Amino acid sequence: MSLVTRITLTTAASAALLTTTTATSARNLPDRATPASSMHVGAIQLQSAGVMYFADDGTLFVADPQGAAVYAVDVGESRRDTSRTGVKIDDIDGKIAAALGTTRDQIHIVDMVAHPLSQSLYFSLTRGKGNDAVPLLVSVTKADEKVTILPLESIRHARADIPHAPSPDAKTPWGAAQRSFTVTDLALVDGELYIAGLGNEEFASTLRRLPYPFGKAASSTTVEMFHTSHNRYETAAPIESFLPITLGGKPSLVAGYGCSPIVTVSRSELVNGSHVRGKTVAELGGGNRPFDMIRYTNPKGKEYILVANSNRTLARF
Repeated sequence: MSLVTRITLTTAASAALLTTTTATSARNLPDRATPASSMHVGAIQLQSAGVMYFADDGTLFVADPQGAAVYAVDVGESRRDTSRTGVKIDDIDGKIAAALGTTRDQIHIVDMVAHPLSQSLYFSLTRGKGNDAVPLLVSVTKADEKVTILPLESIRHARADIPHAPSPDAKTPWGAAQRSFTVTDLALVDGELYIAGLGNEEFASTLRRLPYPFGKAASSTTVEMFHTSHNRYETAAPIESFLPITLGGKPSLVAGYGCSPIVTVSRSELVNGSHVRGKTVAELGGGNRPFDMIRYTNPKGKEYILVANSNRTLARF
């Protein structure tokens, strides 16, 4: 298992996202607005480009796995677009590469999210390869496909360190650097930033909850699940993606793991310092990674969860 590109429901050659009001509000549960006093203008020095998440008020959360940190960023979007025409941008990697003064083979797109108010697309990526790779954040507008590099050298933001992160030299059982999996997914839920990834404890798979605005201590819960392909419970693999949802009247999470069980966890069990066992409810097949999940409602009012996979087609529940 290795850390590979995660692009939210897209391909490297085309970005297409249906950003209706229904889909956006269903993906993001109610968030708290960002107090201006929680941020300051300064430089963000990313060591790596990680996963992202947009709160309903337009605050962008960005993970830096190598730096064991997460940032809340004011992207300064003034546009408002309530249209339901969707977003389709052809040759997105080519357009981004051209704006960065390079070629598409010199950029590595990690994640993509859509601004909930402007419908602009935001990408976390690296330019260059190996030790010369530079992490960047880039936006592309819906209407005119304008590419903008976010000015990380001076931008309003707040930073929080990830507690109990894996050491830089620690390895997973399959030989990958654990530090790369410090953060695998993010979601802001009821004033807490939920952070999935690996920790430095014996049971490595960890769900952290960081109060937002930042400043208070995080809570951590280790999580295990039954891996049907391996016929055993496992604690070393992180949650790849998750979705806050209410199941049977209980606030819960639906989470996807590599190889690739789909698991449910009651949020009431996520107590600081505890260890919980998720309930495996589906299996998407060995060798696959469920990169992302969204929740949406069709025109008839039926709710679905759509899962984007590394080695399978889209799966709908």
